[in-house]
Amino acid sequence: MPRLKRILWCITGAGGQLRSVLRGFLSLKESRLDLEVGVAFSRAGVEVARIYGVLDKASSVATGGRYGGVYRDSSSSGVAEDGVPIGGRVSLGRYDVVVVAPATSNTLAKIAHGVADTLPTIAASQALKTGIPLLILPSDYAEESVTTMPCRIIDEMCNRCRLCVDACPYDAIHVLPGGDVRIDYGLCRGCERCVAACPVEAIRCWEESTVSPSPIDLENLARLKATSGVYIANSSGELIEKLRILLGI
Repeated sequence: MPRLKRILWCITGAGGQLRSVLRGFLSLKESRLDLEVGVAFSRAGVEVARIYGVLDKASSVATGGRYGGVYRDSSSSGVAEDGVPIGGRVSLGRYDVVVVAPATSNTLAKIAHGVADTLPTIAASQALKTGIPLLILPSDYAEESVTTMPCRIIDEMCNRCRLCVDACPYDAIHVLPGGDVRIDYGLCRGCERCVAACPVEAIRCWEESTVSPSPIDLENLARLKATSGVYIANSSGELIEKLRILLGI
């Protein structure tokens, strides 16, 4: 009996398209029973995934079992908090595809220049060394790239009713001495309870914004596009489609 197809999804500190990538993986998992999916975070990835409401849903993507866990807080050598050596597993060919999505410009630069000092970059480095396909969704993918913003309070619309403060289950919304209301991004988990509670629609989540990557970011992207074994996607939909092709499913 052939073994399951294995994917290692690596999450970095990029919020743009992160929620849509999550939806893509959930859809893929629901449509295929022959997959084993592990989820690996950089330390920045844990923080950003929490703010964007993805951290608490990572276990819904991870399939469980030996290779389908949620891995985070790694040592400098890529050993996760539960003692799993992610780099070693990749180097031994335990995964069929390593996915880094979305990848920050910092992560992209590290992969392009052979730096491996986070769980995603260690996994990417080992994938390149051992011939495992490396599929990347850069956060800065073109001269004009679209990113996604976390939840925010629009001051000029807020009527200081404080209903959002009461609605937040994580005590992440505070009232400042002058009466202004602020989201504490050290506590926010992107649950959107505040959005539902706001009677004047002064809280917005996941708004899109256009950014212009620096020339060196685009140079690093071009370098990776020319690297054997690296596959670049420009959107979450393209990412899942390329993943299907690489896995032959």
